[in-house]
Formats: sequence, C-alpha cells, structure tokens
Amino acid sequence: MAVSRRWVMMGMATTGLTGCLGNTAGVGVEFHRNTKTPISSTTRFDVDRFAGFWHIRAEFLHSGEEALRGAVDFRAVAGKIAQIAVHGPKRSGFGVTDIYDVKQPMAGRFTLGQKPYQTEYWVLWVDDDYRTAAIGTPSGSFGWILDRDRKGGGDRIKAAEDVLEFNGYNMSRLHMY
Repeated sequence: MAVSRRWVMMGMATTGLTGCLGNTAGVGVEFHRNTKTPISSTTRFDVDRFAGFWHIRAEFLHSGEEALRGAVDFRAVAGKIAQIAVHGPKRSGFGVTDIYDVKQPMAGRFTLGQKPYQTEYWVLWVDDDYRTAAIGTPSGSFGWILDRDRKGGGDRIKAAEDVLEFNGYNMSRLHMY
C-alpha cells in the first residue's frame, strides 16, 4: 500500500469504522489495540525537542500488509507541530513521499485529515533525551516506534515496546526494523 494511501486509509478506518461499529471485534475489522485498555498521551511533550527527523523503527501491521520502512519529519510552526513529512522509497531513491498538514489540539496529540475521517495520533511516550518515541491512535488502528537513529538504542526501543503493550497493543503484530 502506498504511503499516502496508508495514512488516509488508517484515518478512514479509525474514524469511520469505530464510529459506526463501536467495538470492531468479530466484524471483519480488527485494529492493533484492545480499546478497553485505557490509553494516554505523554504529559511532558516539548514541541521544539520533538520536531525533526525520526526513523520508523517498528510499526504495527496486519498479515500481508506492506511495511513502510521509512521516516517522518515533524515540522513545527509557531510552537506547534503543523506538518508531518513522510519519507520513503521513491523511483529516484529515498525522499519525501507525502506532506500532511496537521493540527495539534494539545501537547503530544496531532489530528490528521478532515471530519468525518479525522484521526488523532498521540505521542504515548518519549524518552528524556527525545531520541525514541512511541506513537499510536486511541482506536489502535496505528502504532509506531520512532527513533532519531536507524540502529541502536535497544533499551529505549524496549521501553517504547513496553509502553505500547501497557496501552493495550497486540505486540504480536509489531514489526521491528
């Protein structure tokens, strides 16, 4: 699935299906998180420290779904994250494949898309030095572990995994890179 379609489809599935169906268990759509488990975003979010380039080190995938294996650039404007640029494979190599305007309604939370397909993406955790982060959606349609580097930081990656599991994510679907 193309990068741009993945974000759009995640947003559509998250808002449209959870709004119409409530608990999606057993109806053909199964997200990556048990929505009966409470979820929260980090309370110590600093826009200036979070902004910038992050490598996708892990993502939740369904069987047969193609991995993104890319990176994201969170762009700050006027003290808030205002854009997310997605980097991935292109015909000419590796580079920006999509740019999304986002709103930041509160610290550590971004909204992408327009109603009724708007989706919130939450920073669930970021380490003290802003090198590793766990991001997910309340619906569980999406989840990433991001890191400033492509390799290393095993202790931080493990901590991000623990945060995702604590927030109800099905860890058997987490694909590490």
